[in-house]
Amino acid sequence: MNKNLFFSIVIPTYNRASFIKSTIDSVLNQVYQNFEIIIVDDGSTDNTEEVIRTIPSEKIRYFKVENSERAAARNFGILQSNGEYLTFLDSDDILFPDYLQNANNSILKYKRCPFFHLGYEIRNYKGKILYQFNKIKSEDLDFIVKGNPLSCMGVFIRRDVSEKFKFNEDRELSGSEDWELWLRIIANFGIKTDNRISACLIQHDDRSVLKFDELQLFKRKELALKYAFEDKAVQNLYGKQYQKIDSFADGYISLHLALAGHNTKSLKYLFKSIKNYPLSIFSKRFLAIFKHIVLNIILFNKKTT
Repeated sequence: MNKNLFFSIVIPTYNRASFIKSTIDSVLNQVYQNFEIIIVDDGSTDNTEEVIRTIPSEKIRYFKVENSERAAARNFGILQSNGEYLTFLDSDDILFPDYLQNANNSILKYKRCPFFHLGYEIRNYKGKILYQFNKIKSEDLDFIVKGNPLSCMGVFIRRDVSEKFKFNEDRELSGSEDWELWLRIIANFGIKTDNRISACLIQHDDRSVLKFDELQLFKRKELALKYAFEDKAVQNLYGKQYQKIDSFADGYISLHLALAGHNTKSLKYLFKSIKNYPLSIFSKRFLAIFKHIVLNIILFNKKTT
């Protein structure tokens, strides 16, 4: 058996000139070197292209396309790629040197599984670790019911699967297109995991997924569930848990509205979440929502006294 997999790392980018060199360098510094980098510039108006052109590596293939959001950019990157497995990286995140080595060893251990995920962590821009995602168990297909702990960074999709299961390019879904795709792939192929922390998502104020309003969040949720449940495998596997999935999705909306300081709107979705699945009050997300609502009240009182 060939012990060397060929990876394609697809990086969609939009106006990330100040971040993307560090991201690319983290890929080029991999211990495992059998890979290509597909950069899809989604219509940047800054000097992203100039920065990329200064990086001397034959592994990099750069494409500039008309702005069409991340799902379309990733799908375009998939079409340009040649690897046996595809993995995705946002243009402001970092891979640790053993990322591809860990993936290669684990995917071979799982006999070239269709869908695989490595552990990762979230850090703030100062380098402080905020959270680590390293608890997902192989073949635990219900974890995705409570939300989306999978990052595009960390996911590996075998080529034959990626050719049939694409990101949904509906722009109103943007921000939840990955969750919708993972639901379909997991329902059809399951998941294998290696929870070693192998990459880092950098949390900063300019992250596009953090820019939202209530209607956008609600529309994303409705579309994600609509599109995912058009798949027969999703219906068969998760049909009886639809209300639970909907409940935790409303909890996601509630948390983000609380983080933005919108207590009344946050409570509206929190009550919807509890109504659909009363046991959600025992989740970590419920506690996080409650904490941020209280903090918002305290902050408001300080400002008015």
